[in-house]
Amino acid sequence: MAVLAAGTLVFLNLNGKERPDQADSKGSPHAKSSPAADPTQSRELLNVPAPAQIGEVSNDADGSWLTSRSYAAGAPYAVLGYDLDTGKQSWKVPLDGDLCAASQDVTSKGLVAVVFRESVKNRRCTKIAVIDINRGRKVWQKSLPERKGNLGLDLNVGISEELAAVGWPGETWGFAVDSGETVWDSPQPGCQFEEQLGVKKLMSLTYCGDHFEVSSHDARSGRPSRVATLPKGLGWTWLASADPLVVAAYVGDTEFPADANRLLTFDKSGTLKATIKTDGYVPGCRDGGTCGAVVATKDTIYLASKRKTVTSGDHIAAFDTGTGKRKWTVDGTDRAEMLPMRSDENGLVAYSSAGPTRDGSGVVHLAAADGKQTQLLRLPNGFAVSNMQSQLAGPGMDQPILYQDGRLFFHLTSGFDIWHNVPMNVAFTSH
Repeated sequence: MAVLAAGTLVFLNLNGKERPDQADSKGSPHAKSSPAADPTQSRELLNVPAPAQIGEVSNDADGSWLTSRSYAAGAPYAVLGYDLDTGKQSWKVPLDGDLCAASQDVTSKGLVAVVFRESVKNRRCTKIAVIDINRGRKVWQKSLPERKGNLGLDLNVGISEELAAVGWPGETWGFAVDSGETVWDSPQPGCQFEEQLGVKKLMSLTYCGDHFEVSSHDARSGRPSRVATLPKGLGWTWLASADPLVVAAYVGDTEFPADANRLLTFDKSGTLKATIKTDGYVPGCRDGGTCGAVVATKDTIYLASKRKTVTSGDHIAAFDTGTGKRKWTVDGTDRAEMLPMRSDENGLVAYSSAGPTRDGSGVVHLAAADGKQTQLLRLPNGFAVSNMQSQLAGPGMDQPILYQDGRLFFHLTSGFDIWHNVPMNVAFTSH
């Protein structure tokens, strides 16, 4: 089960002008460039306008993925791929209906999983496909039974190197990634609903009678194996990380919590190691998904704090996975708000928003040992931020923000009928 995370909305406004010291579309410097130009300074790589509404309802564009060969993102009735050097659209995989959900992860072969609606007229989420985003092709597509539950509410899809799976209340299906062969087609006895997450190995969060369990499925037989049993009394739970295993939960009396207020860490045997209270932080746990603002490694969990006011900054804290104790914190400069994106072998990669209508946003790296900050990418001046209308860089990371090798990507997944001036995709590169 999951709920929609509340968060500040941030609108990113481009002035479309290029400074003399920026690089051109081929990556070579302009004639007026300084020999000592900042190597982290970026230029706009792509800007895809929000699409016109298709049909009678608002369209969704779930999914955003980045590999060394391609950037891909959901669009109304399609998944689109873009060239990493030119920013131009390089391929399109059409879908019969609107996107319902997409895997958060991409496999080592560049495979992702999406669930989409039967057609423009039929709004049930009855089709699942695995797409190769390196080559821009659909690997396979399968139909799911049209049942009462598959209208998209609490629907979740995950992918690993061996399995692609989808679940919603009362139902779950698993498929072999390479062939699309059905591996399982129902929850384990006495359980209902599975929330999926994982890359190397798929993990499933399941409600069984009076408690939650985390399980893994055998890739051939589909037989579930219990990985961990969660403590009783958890009203809402989410899978925050599959490896290491981290479960987010809300503890307390409320029908619709805004976010998780606990993180539970487990060792490889499924034994509970630590419980971290997150009342003052933003895990970003939301409806039908995982927790977009939690970054976990085997040693450390990174979280951003809540802002005290709309004009104040926040801080990022590093917590010990084994003990739950805080290791260090790093404050955002002045009014800057930092959002954790992903980990690497040396620490955390985070997006830093300079604040309303101020220049200076970009990507920073925080060292694992002490949080020492290093600038990786600076956004062009004029990339103004307004807290009135943003959907691209909210604190709960509701919209995907991806960074790799000097390229930063934002993606709007929904609300095109409301946020007409917000691009569906916008990216920057320092190359």
